[in-house]
Amino acid sequence: MLPARFSDQLPATVSCQNEFLNHLLQEYFFRINRSAPGLGIRSLFFDQAENTLIISNIATRRIHLINLTAGTMRWHDHHQTTVRHVIRYGNEIISSSWDGTVRAVDFYSLSERLVLTQRRMGRSPFVTVSPDGKFLFSFSYDVEKSPLCQSNIVRQWSYHTGDMLRMFSNTGVHKSGTRGGACMPVGHHLYTLSNSGYLNLFDLRSGRLINETSIAEDFRTMCVIPERNLIIASDTNGSIYLYHINHKRILASWKIHQNDITCIKVYPGNPDIIVTCSFDGFVKIWELPEFNLIEVLPIDQHELWSCEFIGNLLAVGSTSGFIYFYDLVDLSAISLKARMFLSKQAYVIFPENSTHFYCNDSSLLSIKRKEDDSLIIGKHADYLFELFNSRNVLDRLFGGDDPLDESGGVHPKLIRQIPANLTRQQ
Repeated sequence: MLPARFSDQLPATVSCQNEFLNHLLQEYFFRINRSAPGLGIRSLFFDQAENTLIISNIATRRIHLINLTAGTMRWHDHHQTTVRHVIRYGNEIISSSWDGTVRAVDFYSLSERLVLTQRRMGRSPFVTVSPDGKFLFSFSYDVEKSPLCQSNIVRQWSYHTGDMLRMFSNTGVHKSGTRGGACMPVGHHLYTLSNSGYLNLFDLRSGRLINETSIAEDFRTMCVIPERNLIIASDTNGSIYLYHINHKRILASWKIHQNDITCIKVYPGNPDIIVTCSFDGFVKIWELPEFNLIEVLPIDQHELWSCEFIGNLLAVGSTSGFIYFYDLVDLSAISLKARMFLSKQAYVIFPENSTHFYCNDSSLLSIKRKEDDSLIIGKHADYLFELFNSRNVLDRLFGGDDPLDESGGVHPKLIRQIPANLTRQQ
């Protein structure tokens, strides 16, 4: 890690360093090693209090925690297989997995406190916490463990003791081809949405089914907008549905993507701005109440499972192993700010239009000379890595106390320690 730039560095010195670094970058390039494949992003959650991005992936059972201030990475792998959904509540990370469990793990020690499961509990794609913090609600496909169970199951658990309190099974017949579903507690009500095409309303005090709404397609996910008394739901055909909480019915629907809509987010502080991401590789930004399209962001050609807000940045996770960060401060001029690549125990962030990057492990990258594509190794590679790898990248993207510049925090001493072969005449 490079030391911070001394405050007595003159602007002319910084400019000279920048010119030197830009010259070096014209001779060398950094690439992600092929031996470190991307894990494929499944779920994203941003913990604002700790400035930490919590990530689950397709390729492993790990949950990664990346501190966006210090640059450190931690993980736990208490689950037995892929973690489908992850959130943080209080001092715990709560996750649901294809192993048929919901787990509560201490954020700081990563020790496990609760394992919520039953003998017939199948894959669990969704978990949430009641607003008062007393209960957990999990969605599962129990038919996969018990052929006699034809419907998806939503369970209500005591968050304190882990006791299973109630099951909600009136969710429609499970369709094995679609792995979608969610549940949302709102006041004394519970809304469940399933891959059978049902959006149902239950009374949490009695467990009674109050209202049943169905569509011809299979539902995928949903979000609640209390300010507008709306639930926005999506299906596997790329359509969106506006369900009015008071009227207990769907008011309108539109086909807005070409494939499954896997994540719906509300812009923090502005409930009229909605973000959707889809397996079609696009993120789209909308404005209520007419659901007018503001912007289309072509992310990549891989499936997009999740997106999350980090302040005014929108993070989008792709099965390619990349997380893309977009600046949404000005919705009329949205720009890509950086790309993060996640591997099993390392990550790298490449900001747009910058000579620098941040990587927590140099083994993730290789360095080559542009002139002859030769691989740079040893001390020369170490020097170049130290020169261009800067934690100031994190400060610029995710906030910090230090005013930053393109010097990336390079100390003049590093400039003076240039390996001899880097100063050779071309």
